Amino acid sequence: MLTVATWLYAERPGEESVYPQVGGRSSSTWFQAVYWRCVAIGFASAARVAPASRRVLFTNVDAVPDVDGHDLGAFLDGLGVERVVRPFTYAPPPGYYGSWRNQFYVLDLVDALAETLADDDVGVLLDSDVVWTQPPDALAEAVRQHGALTFDVGLGPDEWQNGLTPREMGALYAELDGQPMDAVPPYLGGEIVAATGATMRRLAAAAGPVWDEMLRRHARDRPRFNEEAHLLSYLYHRLGIPSGTANAFLDRIYTSLKDGKTVAPRHAALMLWHLPNEKRYGLRRLFPDVLDPRSWFWTDEPARWRRRLGRTLGVPRRTAAKAVLDVGAAVRDKLRSR
Repeated sequence: MLTVATWLYAERPGEESVYPQVGGRSSSTWFQAVYWRCVAIGFASAARVAPASRRVLFTNVDAVPDVDGHDLGAFLDGLGVERVVRPFTYAPPPGYYGSWRNQFYVLDLVDALAETLADDDVGVLLDSDVVWTQPPDALAEAVRQHGALTFDVGLGPDEWQNGLTPREMGALYAELDGQPMDAVPPYLGGEIVAATGATMRRLAAAAGPVWDEMLRRHARDRPRFNEEAHLLSYLYHRLGIPSGTANAFLDRIYTSLKDGKTVAPRHAALMLWHLPNEKRYGLRRLFPDVLDPRSWFWTDEPARWRRRLGRTLGVPRRTAAKAVLDVGAAVRDKLRSR
């Protein structure tokens, strides 16, 4: 069985963190609506390309809110999405790190999948701003071949990512392992955790002791893994899981010059598009079509559907019309924040 999952942890007043791609207070209704739209689109795209998959939303809220006047809970129910309320037990203490606090919720969800997947089942946990564009058969086969897939972001040895470089990560690995590293380790992105049930249990068993050590290091103000991708990268290293096996299926696609545009023609052929810049732009504009069962999103044949999806989301290029719409949306958001 294939389980496709994503998550939304709704931060409350007093526990906010910084999420630069969206801005604003992470406990606000406006901020969280950005992610609820992504959740709906991610599951809708999975339903289009993998209708037989099990679909699971992990969250800390008891009820899905209405978004833009739409009953999002009823929509997700109609897609067959199971809602699992899961507590945040890996929550960092105050002062641990300034950004991306709720990303450590992913470790709780590794535990949840480890509890429910059979050994040969495949679980694919994705960030909510990842869109499926093709059926998942090849990905599921690769997961079973490797035990888990990992996404090598391609950082240079001294390229900073959330407070650590890969070289600094390697120094921390050496301390934890009690032996020197032969090479600088890769930084493996946390936007995908794809593993068999058997490997998910290995990850879950290894995560708890490592997290406890991170808390001890925080208390002593020692170097530590600042976000979930740092910690997951170490777990993959420790368990001997190969690097870069998800790169044939997914990329982190930046469509904005602000973040160093990386979108390229090759991205159109990928199965999974991770679109950090599109949460407030293309994904927001796609949302009404996703909720309309008569729209092109549900009725176009696959090849035409992917092309139109690409035009809306800026893959493999941002058209002039999209650029105008994006600028208008950015101006409206800026006025709203005043």
